[in-house]
Amino acid sequence: MDSSSSARAPNGSESLEKAQGEEDQFSTTWTIALAVLMALLIVAIVVGNALVMLAFVVDSSLRTQNNYFLLNLAISDFLVGAFCIPLYIPYVLTGRWAFGKSFCKLWLVMDYLLCTTSVFNIVLISYDRFLSVTRAVSYRAQQGDTKRAVFKMAMVWVLAFLLYGPAIISWEYISGRRRERNVQRWANLQVALDLRPELRLEVLLISMWSLGGQRSSRDRY
Repeated sequence: MDSSSSARAPNGSESLEKAQGEEDQFSTTWTIALAVLMALLIVAIVVGNALVMLAFVVDSSLRTQNNYFLLNLAISDFLVGAFCIPLYIPYVLTGRWAFGKSFCKLWLVMDYLLCTTSVFNIVLISYDRFLSVTRAVSYRAQQGDTKRAVFKMAMVWVLAFLLYGPAIISWEYISGRRRERNVQRWANLQVALDLRPELRLEVLLISMWSLGGQRSSRDRY
């Protein structure tokens, strides 16, 4: 996803990249159909999550600790629909990244940040629901503590960035190659950074099982 891939490349690689790009293009009918479907997807994501954020702002009764986590999830999903998907559509349809190398890196950082934040928010919401059942009394007492909720929301973003951001930003310097010729290295970076969400959910399940076991032990005695 680098604009330099469209620049003149030595040893005949330019013609090879051009041929590969042409092979990856869809027919006109499929291109239009996919563009319409993706546009509808963007509208649904943006409007749906915008309504969630608007409801949170308008109705003060919704501003509880657990709803703050839902707000955080809506923000990350809204940005995915408003920023990441629109920039990715031309690349999917044409097989070429037309926004330059720097913007490509920005897109990668934002894409991994927002998608990882969404996953972490789901984990946080699930853990919050678990605490509401297993520790109902103390949980209800903490519902007015918005500072703690905001801190957890901020930590979700920080941890999501630290997981992938530094690697994406420093990738070309670590690899020793600063001039990009094709999409393949960015694809390799995505594979190298691919931490499956199931692993994060397994950590959540282990934590829940551990806390549940501790509660059962206390109930026995």
